[in-house]
Amino acid sequence: MKIRLFFVLIILLTYGRSFGAIKQSGFAILVDAKSYKESGKEIDAYKKAIEMEGLKCFLQVDKWQNPDSIKSYLKGLHASKEFPIEGAVFIGDIPVPMLRDAPHLSSAFKMDQERYAWNRSSIPSDRFYDDFDLTFTFLKKDEKLPLLYYYSLNADSPQKLTVDIYTARIRPPEGKDKYEKLSSYLKKVVEFKKNPVPVDQVLYFTGHGYNSEDFRGWMDEKVALYQQFDYLNGQKGFLEYINFQQDEHIKFRLMAELKRKDLDIALLHHHGGPTTQLLDGTQETYSIPASIENIKYYLRSKLGDAKKPEDITRIKKSYMESLGVSEAWFEGTFDKKQQEADSLYNANLDINVEELGDWQPGARLVQFDACFNGSFHLNNYLAANYLFNDGQTILTQANTVNSIQDRWPDEMAGLLGLGLRAGFWNTVNPSLETHLIGDPTLTFKSRETGLKLNDWIVSKKGDTKFWTTQLSSPYADVQAMALYQIYLGDGPKASNMLLKHFTDSKYFTVRMEAFKLLSWCRDANFIKAINLGIGDSYELIQRYAANFMTRTGDPAHIPFLIGAIIQNNTGKRVNYHLRNALGLYDQELLLKELAQQLPGKEFLLDKEAERVDLEKLIKTECQGVKRYISEVTDKGSTDKERLFGLKTFRNDNAHPYVTDLINFTDTVKNDNLKLTGIEMLGWFHYSVKRDEIAAFCQRKIESGTLSPVCKNEALKTINRVK
Repeated sequence: MKIRLFFVLIILLTYGRSFGAIKQSGFAILVDAKSYKESGKEIDAYKKAIEMEGLKCFLQVDKWQNPDSIKSYLKGLHASKEFPIEGAVFIGDIPVPMLRDAPHLSSAFKMDQERYAWNRSSIPSDRFYDDFDLTFTFLKKDEKLPLLYYYSLNADSPQKLTVDIYTARIRPPEGKDKYEKLSSYLKKVVEFKKNPVPVDQVLYFTGHGYNSEDFRGWMDEKVALYQQFDYLNGQKGFLEYINFQQDEHIKFRLMAELKRKDLDIALLHHHGGPTTQLLDGTQETYSIPASIENIKYYLRSKLGDAKKPEDITRIKKSYMESLGVSEAWFEGTFDKKQQEADSLYNANLDINVEELGDWQPGARLVQFDACFNGSFHLNNYLAANYLFNDGQTILTQANTVNSIQDRWPDEMAGLLGLGLRAGFWNTVNPSLETHLIGDPTLTFKSRETGLKLNDWIVSKKGDTKFWTTQLSSPYADVQAMALYQIYLGDGPKASNMLLKHFTDSKYFTVRMEAFKLLSWCRDANFIKAINLGIGDSYELIQRYAANFMTRTGDPAHIPFLIGAIIQNNTGKRVNYHLRNALGLYDQELLLKELAQQLPGKEFLLDKEAERVDLEKLIKTECQGVKRYISEVTDKGSTDKERLFGLKTFRNDNAHPYVTDLINFTDTVKNDNLKLTGIEMLGWFHYSVKRDEIAAFCQRKIESGTLSPVCKNEALKTINRVK
């Protein structure tokens, strides 16, 4: 009897998930019929490999070809008491939701929906599928592009993202070998799952024009990454950095390093397009001959666009006068050999999909912190070309549309080396545009067997008591995840605890996580954190603090704003946001604070010159914003000028003028301007004036005087700012 009980106990411990001790997670695989017909054997093997890792798989051939039906199916699997899914992957040609009226859920996208074609002015996003709370109204299916389905975000829907499951796309580029590539890729994934490797080699890269090319930002990122990947700080691991300035054409060094078979993760920060990684610019030089050649190359590129003789004459004259050069500097513009040389030089600045055919990247996971590289709704896109080849890459993270530079792309990346599934990593700070392309269940061999992160995220979600114990973890990113999970459980009630960790933690990324979560609280502690953050030792926190100063408009920021902008050694990107913030505060208060602080700044070599420059800057920035306000409110302005001015305040929240903007929106007769005004006010969701905005919108709704479309937008604005 004792022997039998012993074996029952062993079974319960080994298969506890099946008996309810820990609920076993599920995972959904959706595939179109053609892909399953051509690659079914490999898809079945992929399913089996995932199940060997402990997930119950649900394989479904897409019989609906309709996003609403697919979402309903996923919601049902997630709500199941037995094997609720934690994620899903879409293989092949699964319908693509194209989301409209939701740019505020992206990081940067604001394309005019009225002016541009629907396939360009909508955001391809699988947040439609994985955030079950969001609700949409179906608009239409694209007549020429049958995979694209257009939806409008409903006004009564939540106006922020809280994804319920992680998702990814496995969609090879179109071509005659499309399904061969799919099968080959899945075989590669299965093989990796049989023989996973630990993370011991990480590369990060910064490209031309990214984050203002700020050396402080590049330097601090390495410090932060070494805190996140602290197990690389020794002889057995390596964190490598490449900067675009190292070579005249950096792409060859970068492509060579990305081919390394021992490279695990590559974090690439650069600009991009659907089929291009924009890496480089004209090489900076201290050589006079090389500088002259750069100018000649620039002039040839400008003149080369001219089609008519009169255009050639006009362009030459313009640059000869503005730059003080002779006509000889334009020589070779239309010479065939010179054109070929210039074309080759230009092509070598970037990585294009055409040159990736036989290339075999070695990095298992590649992040494209760039615009458009993940445009999976297109027949060919950059991220896919890293996956579907004979290289080792299993997964990429990329954006379907443009993405803001001032984001935190490395958030919790260190957990990948501690066994976290990549799908969970992609959910911690979601946006409409950022997607995983490849296998979202990618899991590196953990360096710490005692950490059961994937189980904890499912079974301990929002368990404040449990996650509080993880705040003492020796790993910075485990502490960051603990803060995140505590917030999921307690919400804004966790504010005091978050502020404490923001002020006390020695880790850059723990402080940054606390800061991000405080911004979700939008309370007095958040305002305090902004003022503290502008003096933080981590450049990214300084940058976020400066940016939040533009977003809140709280007068309590003025002493810290002025103090920061007086500093000699403020980072380029931080200073960029500080200058933007000046125009969004009361000019007289700024000048008064400047007069108070300048006398005590002993490090200023010429205080009088500094006073003159800063007073001029303050007045210029404040008058610039006031000019836009005048364009909106002046009866002599055209509707086009007013429209442009209103849209300006989506980025530049003119907090001192909220009452003026409300009054204009309230009284303007043109319904298109009223609609734009109401929508613009929704971008003030961090503003100290947001209650005033919500009250105005509620009053207008109750008045019954709004058109249906304006009433709908007013409701959306309330839900955005509340």
